[in-house]
This record gives sequence, C-alpha cells and structure tokens, in this order.
Amino acid sequence: MKYYAHVGGAKIEYIDRGQGPAILLIHGTQSSSLEPYHVDGLVLAGFRVIVPSRPGYGETPYSFSASPQQFAKQLRSLMHVKGVPNYHVYGISAGGPTAIELAADNPRAMSLTLAAAVTSEVDFPYRDYISRNIAQPAFIAFQYVMKQFLSRAIHKHPFEATARMIHSTSELALETIREEVSPYDIFLLKRVANQMAFGLGAQFDLRQHVPDTALLGVSCPTYIIHSKHDRAVPVRHAYHAKRLIPHAQLSILNSPGHLIWVGRQARKNERHIERFIRMNS
Repeated sequence: MKYYAHVGGAKIEYIDRGQGPAILLIHGTQSSSLEPYHVDGLVLAGFRVIVPSRPGYGETPYSFSASPQQFAKQLRSLMHVKGVPNYHVYGISAGGPTAIELAADNPRAMSLTLAAAVTSEVDFPYRDYISRNIAQPAFIAFQYVMKQFLSRAIHKHPFEATARMIHSTSELALETIREEVSPYDIFLLKRVANQMAFGLGAQFDLRQHVPDTALLGVSCPTYIIHSKHDRAVPVRHAYHAKRLIPHAQLSILNSPGHLIWVGRQARKNERHIERFIRMNS
C-alpha cells in the first residue's frame, strides 16, 4: 500500500512494509516506491522496509533544483514525523548519493549499505545535455518507448530478453550471462519491466553529484557491495567510497553485472546484506 507525506512543503510517496528494525531503502534509476530488488526478502527476513519514491519517480514531484542533499534532509524529517528514531540506510544504484547524504553526520543512521551504488558522478554519455530542461520531452518519450519494448520482449521471449537485460549493464559476454539466468531472474525482471518508472526522475539522477565531504561524514557501520563486471556503475565507485569511508566493509562480487540481485549468487548476496544490517541493529 502506498502512503503520502508532506514534509517541508514537499510531497513524498512511499511504502512501509514489515515489522522489525527499520530500513530506509533508496531505490535506483527508473524505479519507485515499488522497487522490486530485495524488498520482499528484507520483509521476510524480519525487517520493516520504508521505500520513498525519489524526486521525479512515482508521485514524488520533480524540481529542477532538487538534489540528493535536499531530498536526504526531507527524508530525515519524514522519519522523524513517522516516529522512527533510528534506522538503517540502504542505497541501490542511483539511490547511492541520497543514501550517502542521509547517512552522513546522522546519529539516527545505524548503518549504511551501498549496493552497486553511485558514489561520485553518474557515468552516462551526453549527461550534461540530457539533464537540461530543453531535453525533457524527448528524454521522456525515449523512456516510454523503451519501457514498451522491454515489456513486450520479456513476455514474448522471457529467457532471452532477461539475459539481454542483464547483459546491457554487464561487461560479461552474453553467452556467459545465459548460463546464469534462472526462472526466478525471469520473474524478477518481468516485475522490473512492468513497474519501470519513466519521467523526470532520470534527469534528477543524471544531475547528481556526491561531494567527498559527504562520504567523509559517514561514521556509521558501512557495507559496500559491488560487482566487478558492472558496466552501468563501474566498480571504481565502490573503491572510491571505500577510500573515503575507510572503516567500511567492501565486497567485490563475481555477479553478472550491475544487477547483483540476479544470477546464481543473488540470494547469497542478499543474505550478506541482511546479516550486516542485523548485526548493527
């Protein structure tokens, strides 16, 4: 069930599921509060998971002046309003900058998990041009066409479409990825294709930047987990975060690319994250 809050004059859409230690999960690109990666597993593992839609995703409005710093401040207020005194922060992919800002200099953050997360600037061709106001209509139209294409492809050719979706963010050969695909991966990426959010949120992502001061301000226990085969968010982001958060634990995976929640080692990766969070609860 979706919920809505108005914090500091801003509307935030979010979901709140499960019981137990609270996790504030910050979703990645073209997702929303309906984030499919790991949320069900965390709820079943005994956690309370709160997932807000970031600016431009779901029903959280986009502002061209929005930033991870500003949104993190709003999320701190949201958790205060909800009466959640302490919580874990879990940042996925392009949710990394907001997660870092949220955990930095925050005594309420019990831990920070960065999963395949952006920790500096987004690596994307023509990033500066696409993030401009003038490019918004064309960029939204492109995302809509891509969503329709992926939805049709994964329903007509589920195995091959799943393998190619994974390959699009991986440095591994397509033949190698085909060996990793399981029936659960097909089910999961069907959910991804059906729930894919398109709109101005992707522009918010492209404009993101994480200052070194934010990373240096993270003092809570931190777990960085990343695939060495990640093409969407290169593994240098993980090493960059580890250099500036020296007390962090770092796991470099052999997962088949950016999506560490798919492939043979997916459940093992999730258990590592769950164990880390539980140890710091």
